[in-house]
Amino acid sequence: MTAYMDHKDLANETIDAARARQIADGVHDVLERIAAAEAAAGRKAGSVKLLAATKTRDVGEIMAAIDAGVRMIGENRPQEIVVKAPGLVRLLSERGFTIGCTADVPPVSLGASVPSGSAPVQASPAVAAAAEGADGDAAHAALATHIPFHVIGQLQSNKISKVLPVVDGIESVDSIELAEKIARRATMRGVTVGVLLEVNESGEASKSGCEPSHAIDLAKRIGSMGGLELQGLMTVGAHVDDENVIRAGFAHLRRTRDQILASGAQGTEHCTELSMGMTQDMALAIEEGSSIVRVGTAIFGARAFV
Repeated sequence: MTAYMDHKDLANETIDAARARQIADGVHDVLERIAAAEAAAGRKAGSVKLLAATKTRDVGEIMAAIDAGVRMIGENRPQEIVVKAPGLVRLLSERGFTIGCTADVPPVSLGASVPSGSAPVQASPAVAAAAEGADGDAAHAALATHIPFHVIGQLQSNKISKVLPVVDGIESVDSIELAEKIARRATMRGVTVGVLLEVNESGEASKSGCEPSHAIDLAKRIGSMGGLELQGLMTVGAHVDDENVIRAGFAHLRRTRDQILASGAQGTEHCTELSMGMTQDMALAIEEGSSIVRVGTAIFGARAFV
């Protein structure tokens, strides 16, 4: 177990009014920043989804963010997913929401409409197509009240079975070996898991992700695997002050995504998402085409634990 989990009860569901207001203010500020960046880049309003990065945040804090309009969450560590999931499932059910793979709806990753004032939830192409069928109204309603739950940190193979019953997306797939192991477990469970290929665009040794030069080939191979739906690419921006360097990495990921789609390779037709941009660089990422920004600090404040 991660050390800080000995000092903070991540399953805690209570939160005082002042802390809840602080988180709500953070959510509203981030949503405004996203909207401003979309407008500045000439992009359609609502085209960028906010994923709240909830590492070290307890259930009460996460629920405050959801109550304020967050409609997608992501965890770095499987241990936290296991601890928080029961409380999140129950509290969200009381509010009329479902989360992750606990819902009796098709696997959702990411665009159905949602109540006014909330961040948009988007469905994978497969789910969107299903919503156009005979039960379209019911499917659309289910999507509008579903909270996607993603893994956004490194996932060790021995933790796959712990997260698959809960999450419906894994953004940190960075090798064929990991993809194959997830595919096998998903097939055994009879589910399809949405995955994003993580690419180390900055080249920094401290960051995970495949080599950019290998991304297209890996994406094609992952797209052909049963049990997986390749939904896009993910990267972490370069940790530098030079905005041109940060922007170049985001732009390269977008071009890589475009090349994957243009290849027409089997299983790559849904590779549309670009998960890039965090608290400090989300505006640059949105200018370069991001469809998901992963934000923690700007919502919850600085972490007390690493």
